[in-house]
Amino acid sequence: MELLSFINNFIAMNWFTALFVLVCGMLLLWFCSELVVREIQPMARYFKVKELVITILGVSILSSLAELAVSSFATVQGKSDISIGNIIGANFLTLTFVTAIAALISPLRICTEIKERESTWMLLSSAVILVFAADGVLSRIDGALLMLLYVPYLFVVVKDAVNRSARGRQATTTGKKSVRGTGNVLPHIVLGVLAILGIIVGAELALRSGENISERIGISQLVLGVLVLAFLTSLPELGVALAAVSKKKADITLGEIYASNIFTALFILGFCCLLVPINVSANVLRFDIPMLILSGVIVQIFITTGSKLVRLEALLILILYIYFVLGHFIKVPFW
Repeated sequence: MELLSFINNFIAMNWFTALFVLVCGMLLLWFCSELVVREIQPMARYFKVKELVITILGVSILSSLAELAVSSFATVQGKSDISIGNIIGANFLTLTFVTAIAALISPLRICTEIKERESTWMLLSSAVILVFAADGVLSRIDGALLMLLYVPYLFVVVKDAVNRSARGRQATTTGKKSVRGTGNVLPHIVLGVLAILGIIVGAELALRSGENISERIGISQLVLGVLVLAFLTSLPELGVALAAVSKKKADITLGEIYASNIFTALFILGFCCLLVPINVSANVLRFDIPMLILSGVIVQIFITTGSKLVRLEALLILILYIYFVLGHFIKVPFW
């Protein structure tokens, strides 16, 4: 607690200290993100599962803890706009901005699993939120239903992983010798966990300093949640995605983005609603959520038509994010 108090006081001193902490948080984030991607491969090889499965079950969930913490605290404090704004804004940013930046660096080839499973569940989760929020309130019952909807998604992922692992074992009995058990996987697991914790710490440092800077500027709670906090809490996803792109692992890039969005939309939002029912403002209902669904449909069209997200498509997605940002400062035609 004393350390947290010291960090908060240090950040609040002036602009320079807030920017210093922001830079430190981002550097820690990038370093740990690189380490996470490096450790996924040996763990996947040892347990004989695809890297995409480990990304979905592990990295995507743990890298979303920043959204969970911010949204939960905001919900308990009665700041509904910050809570749901952070969740919707983070999902929109990762789906558009993070995906676009990754694809601009290197076009992303899309595997069948992501096109048929993750993208479908991501669109479903966004649509369900819109339906539940139509009356202007996300109740505790809505929250429970959202969390329950996450269970079948996990079941499908695990079932698919088990089936693929079983087929892999059958193949190795008639061909190559299995590599499982060669070497010690524990150090890789420990490093992976420490790296993810480092991502969370880096994001938290960036979050606290970013909050302080945004308060100095003077912006509304909705804009703070949808744009500022959404960007800062999405830094882990951005770091993991870009680190994966540098290693030519598109499955990890989009798999982590999609799986993280599903977890955020269903589990985190559902958990926040269980804590305290969330009031959904007209702006979120008429602009933010529909824009999230629209962006999901557009990205789905792009990755379905060619099984690859090229730079021109990435540029169009980036323009969509810019339009989303402008919509919170000026009146734009949409709904």
